[in-house]
Amino acid sequence: MPRLLPLALMALLLCACGRSAPTNYYLLEAAPVSTGAEALPARTLRLAPVALPEYLDRNGMVTRGPGTQVTVAQFHLWAESLQASVRRSVQGVLAPALLAAGVTVLAPADEDKSDYLLQLDLQRLDGSLTGTAVLEARWTLRDRQDAVLDRGLYTAEEAVHGKGAAMREDYAALAAAESRLVQGLGAHLAARLPALLRGRP
Repeated sequence: MPRLLPLALMALLLCACGRSAPTNYYLLEAAPVSTGAEALPARTLRLAPVALPEYLDRNGMVTRGPGTQVTVAQFHLWAESLQASVRRSVQGVLAPALLAAGVTVLAPADEDKSDYLLQLDLQRLDGSLTGTAVLEARWTLRDRQDAVLDRGLYTAEEAVHGKGAAMREDYAALAAAESRLVQGLGAHLAARLPALLRGRP
Protein backbone atom coordinates (compact mmCIF):
# COMPACT_ATOMS: atom_id res chain seq x y z
CA MET A 1 0.00 0.00 0.00
CA PRO A 2 2.73 2.57 0.83
CA ARG A 3 4.30 1.94 -2.60
CA LEU A 4 1.03 2.84 -4.29
CA LEU A 5 0.85 6.26 -2.59
CA PRO A 6 3.61 7.94 -4.66
CA LEU A 7 1.99 6.61 -7.85
CA ALA A 8 -1.40 8.01 -6.83
CA LEU A 9 0.15 11.39 -6.03
CA MET A 10 1.93 11.46 -9.39
CA ALA A 11 -1.33 10.68 -11.19
CA LEU A 12 -3.07 13.55 -9.40
CA LEU A 13 -0.27 15.96 -10.34
CA LEU A 14 -0.44 14.91 -13.99
CA CYS A 15 -4.21 15.48 -14.01
CA ALA A 16 -3.77 18.92 -12.48
CA CYS A 17 -1.11 19.85 -15.04
CA GLY A 18 -3.39 18.71 -17.86
CA ARG A 19 -6.10 21.23 -16.97
CA SER A 20 -5.86 24.60 -18.69
CA ALA A 21 -7.40 27.89 -17.65
CA PRO A 22 -10.78 28.67 -19.28
CA THR A 23 -10.68 30.98 -22.27
CA ASN A 24 -12.72 34.19 -21.98
CA TYR A 25 -13.99 36.19 -24.97
CA TYR A 26 -14.85 39.90 -25.16
CA LEU A 27 -16.51 42.35 -27.56
CA LEU A 28 -16.37 46.11 -27.86
CA GLU A 29 -19.80 47.48 -26.99
CA ALA A 30 -21.60 48.99 -29.95
CA ALA A 31 -24.92 50.79 -30.18
CA PRO A 32 -27.31 49.26 -32.73
CA VAL A 33 -27.54 51.31 -35.89
CA SER A 34 -31.01 52.90 -35.95
CA THR A 35 -31.96 54.80 -39.08
CA GLY A 36 -35.31 56.21 -37.99
CA ALA A 37 -36.14 57.05 -41.60
CA GLU A 38 -38.43 55.48 -44.17
CA ALA A 39 -36.03 56.32 -47.02
CA LEU A 40 -32.26 56.68 -46.71
CA PRO A 41 -30.43 59.65 -48.28
CA ALA A 42 -28.81 59.04 -51.67
CA ARG A 43 -25.43 60.39 -50.60
CA THR A 44 -23.35 57.69 -48.94
CA LEU A 45 -20.27 57.29 -46.77
CA ARG A 46 -18.28 54.09 -46.38
CA LEU A 47 -15.98 53.21 -43.50
CA ALA A 48 -12.80 51.64 -44.85
CA PRO A 49 -11.38 48.60 -43.03
CA VAL A 50 -9.64 49.93 -39.92
CA ALA A 51 -5.85 49.94 -40.09
CA LEU A 52 -4.19 48.41 -37.01
CA PRO A 53 -0.57 48.34 -35.86
CA GLU A 54 0.88 44.83 -35.93
CA TYR A 55 0.98 44.50 -32.15
CA LEU A 56 -2.83 44.94 -32.00
CA ASP A 57 -3.66 42.76 -35.01
CA ARG A 58 -4.18 39.56 -33.01
CA ASN A 59 -6.83 37.70 -31.01
CA GLY A 60 -5.36 38.18 -27.54
CA MET A 61 -6.09 41.39 -25.63
CA VAL A 62 -3.01 43.58 -25.25
CA THR A 63 -1.97 45.20 -21.98
CA ARG A 64 0.84 47.66 -21.25
CA GLY A 65 3.49 47.12 -18.63
CA PRO A 66 6.37 49.28 -17.43
CA GLY A 67 8.21 51.23 -20.12
CA THR A 68 7.72 49.68 -23.55
CA GLN A 69 6.58 46.26 -22.30
CA VAL A 70 3.40 44.81 -23.79
CA THR A 71 1.68 41.53 -22.95
CA VAL A 72 -0.67 39.57 -25.20
CA ALA A 73 -3.22 37.60 -23.17
CA GLN A 74 -3.44 33.87 -23.86
CA PHE A 75 -6.84 33.20 -22.29
CA HIS A 76 -8.54 36.59 -22.75
CA LEU A 77 -9.40 37.01 -26.43
CA TRP A 78 -11.47 39.23 -28.68
CA ALA A 79 -14.54 37.38 -29.93
CA GLU A 80 -14.09 38.95 -33.39
CA SER A 81 -11.26 40.78 -35.09
CA LEU A 82 -10.49 44.10 -33.41
CA GLN A 83 -10.64 45.72 -36.84
CA ALA A 84 -14.25 44.60 -37.38
CA SER A 85 -15.24 45.48 -33.82
CA VAL A 86 -13.89 49.05 -34.01
CA ARG A 87 -15.54 49.58 -37.38
CA ARG A 88 -18.91 48.37 -36.12
CA SER A 89 -18.72 50.44 -32.92
CA VAL A 90 -17.81 53.68 -34.72
CA GLN A 91 -20.54 53.10 -37.30
CA GLY A 92 -23.14 52.67 -34.57
CA VAL A 93 -22.39 56.15 -33.22
CA LEU A 94 -21.76 57.87 -36.55
CA ALA A 95 -24.75 56.67 -38.58
CA PRO A 96 -27.54 58.64 -36.81
CA ALA A 97 -25.57 61.89 -36.89
CA LEU A 98 -24.81 61.63 -40.60
CA LEU A 99 -28.37 60.60 -41.39
CA ALA A 100 -29.48 63.95 -39.98
CA ALA A 101 -26.96 65.60 -42.33
CA GLY A 102 -28.38 63.78 -45.35
CA VAL A 103 -25.73 61.05 -45.63
CA THR A 104 -26.21 57.28 -45.31
CA VAL A 105 -23.43 55.31 -43.65
CA LEU A 106 -23.13 52.06 -45.57
CA ALA A 107 -22.99 48.73 -43.78
CA PRO A 108 -19.50 47.19 -43.54
CA ALA A 109 -20.58 44.40 -45.90
CA ASP A 110 -21.58 46.93 -48.58
CA GLU A 111 -18.43 47.51 -50.61
CA ASP A 112 -20.07 49.54 -53.40
CA LYS A 113 -18.59 52.87 -54.35
CA SER A 114 -19.65 55.71 -52.10
CA ASP A 115 -19.62 59.50 -52.22
CA TYR A 116 -17.31 59.70 -49.22
CA LEU A 117 -14.75 57.40 -47.63
CA LEU A 118 -13.74 57.54 -43.97
CA GLN A 119 -10.38 55.94 -43.16
CA LEU A 120 -9.42 55.12 -39.58
CA ASP A 121 -5.83 54.34 -38.63
CA LEU A 122 -5.58 53.10 -35.05
CA GLN A 123 -2.18 53.90 -33.57
CA ARG A 124 -2.89 52.54 -30.11
CA LEU A 125 -5.65 50.82 -28.14
CA ASP A 126 -4.41 49.19 -24.96
CA GLY A 127 -4.01 49.78 -21.23
CA SER A 128 -3.22 48.31 -17.84
CA LEU A 129 -5.70 46.13 -15.98
CA THR A 130 -5.90 48.42 -12.97
CA GLY A 131 -4.83 51.75 -14.48
CA THR A 132 -5.68 53.54 -17.71
CA ALA A 133 -6.68 52.56 -21.25
CA VAL A 134 -5.44 54.74 -24.11
CA LEU A 135 -6.66 55.25 -27.67
CA GLU A 136 -4.79 57.11 -30.42
CA ALA A 137 -6.29 57.24 -33.90
CA ARG A 138 -5.84 59.19 -37.13
CA TRP A 139 -8.78 59.71 -39.45
CA THR A 140 -9.09 60.91 -43.03
CA LEU A 141 -12.23 61.87 -44.95
CA ARG A 142 -12.06 61.59 -48.76
CA ASP A 143 -14.51 62.35 -51.55
CA ARG A 144 -15.36 60.23 -54.61
CA GLN A 145 -12.32 61.60 -56.47
CA ASP A 146 -10.07 60.53 -53.54
CA ALA A 147 -9.40 64.16 -52.59
CA VAL A 148 -8.86 64.74 -48.85
CA LEU A 149 -11.69 66.80 -47.37
CA ASP A 150 -10.36 66.77 -43.82
CA ARG A 151 -8.18 64.76 -41.48
CA GLY A 152 -7.44 64.71 -37.78
CA LEU A 153 -5.91 63.01 -34.78
CA TYR A 154 -7.98 61.78 -31.84
CA THR A 155 -6.48 60.76 -28.48
CA ALA A 156 -8.25 59.88 -25.25
CA GLU A 157 -7.81 57.99 -21.98
CA GLU A 158 -10.26 56.06 -19.81
CA ALA A 159 -9.87 54.66 -16.29
CA VAL A 160 -9.90 50.87 -16.06
CA HIS A 161 -11.94 49.88 -13.03
CA GLY A 162 -10.16 46.59 -12.40
CA LYS A 163 -9.78 45.42 -8.83
CA GLY A 164 -6.77 43.16 -9.27
CA ALA A 165 -8.69 40.29 -7.67
CA ALA A 166 -9.88 38.22 -10.63
CA MET A 167 -8.25 38.29 -14.07
CA ARG A 168 -11.57 37.73 -15.80
CA GLU A 169 -13.12 40.76 -14.09
CA ASP A 170 -10.05 42.92 -14.80
CA TYR A 171 -10.02 42.08 -18.51
CA ALA A 172 -13.77 42.75 -18.66
CA ALA A 173 -13.05 46.17 -17.12
CA LEU A 174 -10.36 46.80 -19.75
CA ALA A 175 -12.75 45.81 -22.55
CA ALA A 176 -15.38 48.19 -21.12
CA ALA A 177 -12.86 51.06 -20.97
CA GLU A 178 -11.74 50.41 -24.53
CA SER A 179 -15.39 50.33 -25.61
CA ARG A 180 -15.88 53.79 -24.13
CA LEU A 181 -12.77 55.02 -25.95
CA VAL A 182 -13.91 53.75 -29.35
CA GLN A 183 -17.41 55.16 -28.82
CA GLY A 184 -15.75 58.46 -27.92
CA LEU A 185 -13.95 58.38 -31.26
CA GLY A 186 -17.30 57.79 -32.95
CA ALA A 187 -18.85 60.70 -31.04
CA HIS A 188 -15.94 62.97 -32.04
CA LEU A 189 -16.48 62.10 -35.71
CA ALA A 190 -20.25 62.45 -35.33
CA ALA A 191 -19.72 66.02 -34.12
CA ARG A 192 -17.13 66.90 -36.79
CA LEU A 193 -18.28 65.28 -40.03
CA PRO A 194 -21.87 66.57 -40.49
CA ALA A 195 -20.66 70.16 -40.83
CA LEU A 196 -18.12 69.05 -43.46
CA LEU A 197 -20.65 67.08 -45.49
CA ARG A 198 -23.79 69.18 -45.16
CA GLY A 199 -24.53 70.94 -48.45
CA ARG A 200 -21.94 69.04 -50.46
CA PRO A 201 -23.09 67.43 -53.72
